Amino acid sequence: MMVGIKRGAVRRKMLPAVVVLLMWFLVLGPAMADTAAVVETHVATSIDVRQASQKEQEQWDAQRAELAAEYDRLTAENEILEAENKRMSDTSTALGQVIDQLEQEKTQTRQVREELLPFLAKVQEDLTRFVADDVPFLPEERRIRLEKLAVLMDDPEVAVAEKFRKTMEALGIEAEYGNTIEVYHDRILLGDRRVSGQIFRLGRISLYYLSLDGQEAAVFDVGEQQWRRLDDRFVPEVAAAVEIALKRRTAGILDLPLGRLATP
Repeated sequence: MMVGIKRGAVRRKMLPAVVVLLMWFLVLGPAMADTAAVVETHVATSIDVRQASQKEQEQWDAQRAELAAEYDRLTAENEILEAENKRMSDTSTALGQVIDQLEQEKTQTRQVREELLPFLAKVQEDLTRFVADDVPFLPEERRIRLEKLAVLMDDPEVAVAEKFRKTMEALGIEAEYGNTIEVYHDRILLGDRRVSGQIFRLGRISLYYLSLDGQEAAVFDVGEQQWRRLDDRFVPEVAAAVEIALKRRTAGILDLPLGRLATP
């Protein structure tokens, strides 16, 4: 009997608890379902946000890698440009030095030209006077050379260097005459006669004439500036000199009169 009473008491105590639990489920069940849906929505949203954040992070990482590569490229390009700029700067400095040197040379050249032109004009004048007073050999050749030189010197379009070269060339030719001998045909005035024959030039010292028939000889008298007939005994000597100049016989000692070299 005691046991039965206790079981009944237990039943009576459990009944209100079960009722309360049922009521709780009846009342809170829909709310819990709504909460689950909200939680599920929040979880889905969190997952979407997480995925979006991950995707954005990946995009940022890719963009950062691109920017890093671009930075490296620009850095390398900047180094190249700096090296090129330094090279160009060095080249500019070198060119500036060259320009300065050229300006100095230009100034020096202008000074030389200003000083050289009067000098060349004086040399030309002296050379023309010298040839006029010299032994009259190759008169036409020498006259033409001096005339061309005069035209060249008067031409403002001709460079000073070319004028200098031609003047020195004329001087060199005239100087060379003193070291050579030659024979050429020409006409001379012997006394009151115009005769043709061979002219033997002995350096710049003297000129000798030998008639075409080899019977008459003459020497140019520098002091008198005219031809003077030689004694017949000198005809073989002049003829021998002509043969030597023409390389028809070997050189030898000849007895030739020089005449006066200048007027007293």
